[in-house]
Amino acid sequence: MTGDRKALLEQRLATLEPYPGGRFAGKGIVIPAGGPDLFTNAYVLIHLLRVVHGCRLPIEVWHFGSAEMSPRMQLLLRELAVEAVDAEAALAAHPAAIASGWPLKPYALMWSRFEEVLMLDADQVPLRDPADLFACDGFGATGALLWPDVNDILAANPAWAACDLRPRAMPAIESGQIMIDKRRHWAALQVALHLNEQADYFYEFLYGDKDTWLLALLLAGEPYTLLQHRPFADVPFCLHQRDSAGNPLFQHRTGAKWRYAGAQVELPNAALRDECLQALATLRRQWNGLVFNPPPRSARARAAEAQLAGIARFELIRPGERTVALELLHAGEIGAGRAADRMNWHCEESDGAVTLVIRDAFSPVWRFRPAADGRWDASSSGREAYLAPADGRPAADQPARPDWPVSGSYTADPEIEP
Repeated sequence: MTGDRKALLEQRLATLEPYPGGRFAGKGIVIPAGGPDLFTNAYVLIHLLRVVHGCRLPIEVWHFGSAEMSPRMQLLLRELAVEAVDAEAALAAHPAAIASGWPLKPYALMWSRFEEVLMLDADQVPLRDPADLFACDGFGATGALLWPDVNDILAANPAWAACDLRPRAMPAIESGQIMIDKRRHWAALQVALHLNEQADYFYEFLYGDKDTWLLALLLAGEPYTLLQHRPFADVPFCLHQRDSAGNPLFQHRTGAKWRYAGAQVELPNAALRDECLQALATLRRQWNGLVFNPPPRSARARAAEAQLAGIARFELIRPGERTVALELLHAGEIGAGRAADRMNWHCEESDGAVTLVIRDAFSPVWRFRPAADGRWDASSSGREAYLAPADGRPAADQPARPDWPVSGSYTADPEIEP
């Protein structure tokens, strides 16, 4: 088996491709973060970058398809001027043997649109705008800036023999933050991707992707800068990484990831805690924590969704019960009035009529049809209930907003309950 893996590595080293000039441009941040848990952390990270630190670098968030990123989640990213990138679509153009997890990191860095990339794990808390890292001496000198881990990679590690490299003891790499100039390190990126494509083998003696970056640079014979200041740790919850002057720069919450619901892991040296919790509160007001993808709909149903989201605020009226304020947000989300039986919504068309469907986490619960008085009637669902625009005007008289917002900061509405 070892011989086969060595042969594959030798073949890859012999077939490295030249840098595709003109394919990439500029500086930017890449964050691999598909699925609700990582998205929650990525949102906090991006909120800190954009709102707290004023970072203006372009940002890409990479994920695997609609199972990991819903239209609502993409909309929330666009409102923070962030692009969601579907790795499944990228793989169709640039195939690789990856499907999830750590192997996505070198692939996303390699095929992001940027030439100079700062890649951040989603569970990072930057203490300032990291844009100045692109101008630091270490990155300028080599085009590859790496941060050390608290542990060493030992001379006895089988990785050295597996790669036919001289055994040595040196600081292991902590890959929660990596900077690469792709123009200068295209060969090493191809090698790093290969090592991660062989994750079932190399991860047996490496912890995920982190030291594959070091091995790739050594195998490609390319220079790199390893920051001299080791992190300090709140073991096992957080690594505090530094800049070249030794000042704290990133808090990598490896064992204290932000939770959409429930109590957070408290850290003794946590920075920007209040700002992070405010980001979480903003996220909860706008998103219920689910990856909701509405079923295929007709153009007429989508037009009805645009009109309803343009109205936004409704009253859910049930005889004998308290009237509930209900907010229908763009991309199938419910804001105010969200409850276990009111998690997401969409419209559908059947038999020439449009139905407003309100769902719990698993299936439809309410089906409303337009009524003659301008309200929406749920009697077809076997229960007496109505939706009416909150200001009392019939739905037909309400102004529609057909275009989704795509940029700018979100201002939380204090009337919307988490």
